[in-house]
Amino acid sequence: MTKNPNYDELARKVTELEQEIAEKQALINTLQEQVNRYAFLIDSANDLIHSVTPEGRFLFVNRAWRETLQYSDEEIARLTLMDIVDEPSREKCRNIFHCLLQGENLDRNETVFVARDGSKIRVEGRCSTAFHDGKAVAMTGIFRDITEKARSQQAQLESEKRFRDLFENTSDLIQMVRPDGRLLYVNPAWRKTFGYSEEEIPELSIFDLIWPDCLDHCQQTFQKVLSEEKVNYIDTAFKAKDGHKIIIEGNAMCKFHDGEPVSTQCIFRDVTEKKKMEEELLKAQKLESIGVFAGGIAHDFNNLLTAILGNISMAKLYVNPQEKAYLNLVKTEKASLQAKNLTQQLLTFSKGGAPVKKTTSISELIVDSTSFALLGSNVKSEFDLDRELWPIEVDAGQLSQVLQNLVLNAVQAMPGGGMVNIWARNISLTPRNHLALAGGKYVQIGVIDQGHGIPHEHLSKIFDPYFSSKKSGSGLGLAICYSIIKKHDGQLMVDSEVNQGTTFTIYLPASKQPPESLATVEEAKAQHKGRLLIMDDEEMIREAAGEMLNYLGFETETAADGKEAIRLYQKAMEEKRPFAAVIMDLTIPGGMGGKETIERLRKIDPEIKAVVSSGYANDPIMANYQAYGFCGVVPKPYVFDELSKVLTKIIASENGGN
Repeated sequence: MTKNPNYDELARKVTELEQEIAEKQALINTLQEQVNRYAFLIDSANDLIHSVTPEGRFLFVNRAWRETLQYSDEEIARLTLMDIVDEPSREKCRNIFHCLLQGENLDRNETVFVARDGSKIRVEGRCSTAFHDGKAVAMTGIFRDITEKARSQQAQLESEKRFRDLFENTSDLIQMVRPDGRLLYVNPAWRKTFGYSEEEIPELSIFDLIWPDCLDHCQQTFQKVLSEEKVNYIDTAFKAKDGHKIIIEGNAMCKFHDGEPVSTQCIFRDVTEKKKMEEELLKAQKLESIGVFAGGIAHDFNNLLTAILGNISMAKLYVNPQEKAYLNLVKTEKASLQAKNLTQQLLTFSKGGAPVKKTTSISELIVDSTSFALLGSNVKSEFDLDRELWPIEVDAGQLSQVLQNLVLNAVQAMPGGGMVNIWARNISLTPRNHLALAGGKYVQIGVIDQGHGIPHEHLSKIFDPYFSSKKSGSGLGLAICYSIIKKHDGQLMVDSEVNQGTTFTIYLPASKQPPESLATVEEAKAQHKGRLLIMDDEEMIREAAGEMLNYLGFETETAADGKEAIRLYQKAMEEKRPFAAVIMDLTIPGGMGGKETIERLRKIDPEIKAVVSSGYANDPIMANYQAYGFCGVVPKPYVFDELSKVLTKIIASENGGN
């Protein structure tokens, strides 16, 4: 059978076709393997990968995408790209999508996806577009979940802001200094404290700011800080821009790079006021010690003066007033009373200070206090006192101290001599007055000098404790004056002009009671009968007081302390010879004093008439004696007339008098 030539050709072509098909199948298999391999890689990637149509429908998402956003395949088929984009990010995504359709490849962009549970996933990625015949067919995006990174960055920013706010708003003084001493950074509190602007800081060296006395110490400390990594404590003084001194304390450390110092970092506190307070506390402690000492001296001195004045009072009774000896006794008594004012000043430094008030006329007190303060000075006095000044209720010793201090201030303000004018008048204040005093009648006293005056900036501090414009001044004189007048419900004011003098003005409330008058000796002797008990640890006082009381007609017994006084009082009651009154010393060193004694005696006799007496004239018990069970008070040193007046009042009350 003859072969058909067309058959061979056909067979050859079939063979070639089969071979071509086999090759294409091998290629298809290879491509499929590559597709499967890349699909596995894409699906195994940690990045979120998706492809979408130009309409935003999802063509493909990888496993990381599904696991992160938690959508099911059915939900993905219904979603569009904008459905998973956070609302604030959608406008930005639409613009990106539009750019991709125009053929632009975006290297890197950031957006926020919304997971199925509503959580926000911040992503960062690249997007590109696939085209066919010039037409966009798919957009592919590869994204990385940067939520934690963004949170970390946000936390870091917030942390930096917190620390920046802390540095910027803290009251501590923070500075960074280069190794050569130039300032790198200071916070606002630093600038405010030292008075420099932000622009001035780069031009400043730390050594420009150190107080001259501290320069050597600070240079040594700075070198020490530069050589050590540990924190160093610093206590020194800086100089502000306006020249005033600022004391600081704090810590400093050095930052190193490759073993070389880069900068010192310091946190300081302004302790200027703290140091001043510590100094004032030290002053107060010293003054307290002085006060204890001064109080003891005043007490002992007042005891001596009591004996002196008591004997002078008695001596005057036995001398004819027309004789020269009587005049000498009067002068001696007056000098002793001036010494009493000195003890009052000593007591200012001791504890207590409540005024022991008596209604009195003060014209004589003003003249005597001024004259005493001017002794030995080159300053003269001139008085302008109303003839009938209203009586006032005051502690005469404390008011005398105020007047003496004000006059001494005037003397110090006029070192070359001059005139101090003292005036006093009656005034009435309305309920609403500029002095912040209750409305009513007052006695107004003025002390005027012709001295150098007080600078305006010092006027508001002139009554502050420890403030003094004098190098040798303690700063206590005017503060004490102010305190005394306030305790008398009054007011002390100052008015001054530099080089024109100073005026101090005192306002004291007038008393509704007339000045307490002294009974004559004969009147007193007519009223004073009965037995009196004198309790005092000083024998000379017991003797002087006993002699005065005996002269007045009393029968007296004495006791050295409270225990003896109680024994004698009980004995007198048992014998039906009770004491009409008891005069007792408040302080008995090593024994029972007046406070404890009156408590015990009141249990024995609730109707006891007791007078308290003490050389500590500023003791609070002396000012509030009735609250402690006493009927009267007689501060030491006292004279015959004062003792007689107190007893007259008590006995008159006992006998039904006024």
